[in-house]
Amino acid sequence: MSKSSNKRCSRCVLPDTFPGISFNEHGLCNFCADTPAAPDLEKRRLQLKGELEQVIFDHKGKTYYDCIVAFSGGKDSSYTLTHLVQTYGLNCLAVTIDNDFMAEQARLNCKTVTQALGVDHLIYTPAARFMNQMYVSSVTQKNVHSKAAIRRASGICNSCINLINTYMIKTALQNATFLIVGGYIGGQVPKDSAIMVINLQRKKQMDQIALKRYAAHFGEEAYRYFDLDDRLYAQGDAITVINPMLTMNVSEEEIITHIKTLGWQAPRNTGKNSSNCLLNDLGIAIHQKQHGFHPYIFEISEQVRQGTMARATALEKVENARGFATLSWQVEKIGLDLAEIESSNGQ
Repeated sequence: MSKSSNKRCSRCVLPDTFPGISFNEHGLCNFCADTPAAPDLEKRRLQLKGELEQVIFDHKGKTYYDCIVAFSGGKDSSYTLTHLVQTYGLNCLAVTIDNDFMAEQARLNCKTVTQALGVDHLIYTPAARFMNQMYVSSVTQKNVHSKAAIRRASGICNSCINLINTYMIKTALQNATFLIVGGYIGGQVPKDSAIMVINLQRKKQMDQIALKRYAAHFGEEAYRYFDLDDRLYAQGDAITVINPMLTMNVSEEEIITHIKTLGWQAPRNTGKNSSNCLLNDLGIAIHQKQHGFHPYIFEISEQVRQGTMARATALEKVENARGFATLSWQVEKIGLDLAEIESSNGQ
């Protein structure tokens, strides 16, 4: 079992249980020590913003939809969609994957925001049986996800994210739209994820390896959710994925204040770290038990370094997470045997 945390970075909130962490004599972690000075960060941010805007302008008006937007109804994706429409005048197709654990307020927010912006909205609901089995396998079997992925999200979230990414590419190709937009913030994805060009033929080859792994863990039905029809690859040579929020320096309070003008309201039952998913807290509880650190700690620490979140707020978000006793309905719904969690420590 992973050790419990006794020490945190003196600047951000990363604990001594986080993979690859070390501290200097002042208690500063290596991630903070390696962070460039504020002027250099701002210079790089502005450069990335210019590059990202060029990508947007290159795609605007080329196809019926300028872009396909991964839209959960949460605060970050709502802000991203709003930014694309209000700042750049893009004709977006918002795509929501309903994993059967969306808060009712999140569903309302999806409808409210897309209607306020005049955006077309597609909702996809995968079969609950497969999703639940996928979630259970993600936290009871070893090596489902890479060590790098586990640093950034829980096993449950990683599987869901991969399924969503596949469906986003599928939807983009079906609509002959070659720009996909995500709502990821700093720390959720690597720093070089503001602009990513995906070579479709190379992706097809690499996906075969991942597909075999998913099928081994999730069953043969995984091909239905993680594979793409060969005919879709023929639609084009590449797809570009952008994450505009990686080029912004905006706080959570500013995000929420802005999207509230569209009628967005924060759900009251999704915990401290999600604004759309009722399963998120279970993923957090399992991740902490198995790995000894909060799965949101890396992105939260990044926000502290960027100056968009106070350290006290960050500590509140990662301390006193909900325990299994308060998550019994989620455990029962996905069919999880908590005893199996014990045997997967250290995966």
